[in-house]
Amino acid sequence: MLETASKPHTKKALGIVQAVHSITPHMRRITVGGEGMAELLDTEGINDPAAWVKVFLPSGEGRAYTVRSIDFAAGTLDLDFVLHGADTSSGPASAWASHASVGEHLGIAGPRSGGFLLPGNASWVMLAGDATALPGIQSIASRLPADINVKIYAEVSSPEDQQPIDSPARLRTQWIQAQPEPGLALCQSLLHRPLPTGAGYIWIAGESAAIRRLKMHYLQERDIPRHCFSAKGYWKAGEADHRDA
Repeated sequence: MLETASKPHTKKALGIVQAVHSITPHMRRITVGGEGMAELLDTEGINDPAAWVKVFLPSGEGRAYTVRSIDFAAGTLDLDFVLHGADTSSGPASAWASHASVGEHLGIAGPRSGGFLLPGNASWVMLAGDATALPGIQSIASRLPADINVKIYAEVSSPEDQQPIDSPARLRTQWIQAQPEPGLALCQSLLHRPLPTGAGYIWIAGESAAIRRLKMHYLQERDIPRHCFSAKGYWKAGEADHRDA
């Protein structure tokens, strides 16, 4: 059984960009390390599934990002940034990540829980979301036990944006071609799809309006127990620095 996350403590650190790597055409990985990261990486909850931190850009603006992975031996953590475009109208974090370079400084505060709390009797897990949810999906999948059946639904802009997803669990992934309306393709894929039998757990994340629609569907129309479901609105179309209520 995957252990449930305890409430983490908050720490602040000044990190230094150690490496920049393009994962796909629209995803860039920033590896952050430096002496200031040691205390943060020793904080309870930092390595929980889909845990997130607040990242303060060189401009001073802050955004929440999932911790994709941690190399404790090297004292570094990886953050994956979705690239929406190179101009600041697409968001300051995306604009910065599109031209980030080694040696730049980032403030990091956290961690906070990603909301994944697997019940002990669960025999299956469903993970779903858009490109912004992929780091969380990958983080969760990598920590699941081998006797769990996992189905992933991931909405991305193109086949080139698909990524490997590794897990000890019995894993199947369905990639969904995004439409102009954020989250629409994901909703269309899930709203009429049957769920596995037996006890399970659902974790979904992505554009706020789409996630709200799916949350209502699963909790009210499908009668999924609240403790077997987690939904995270990571961003909202047309709104800067959205914070999920």
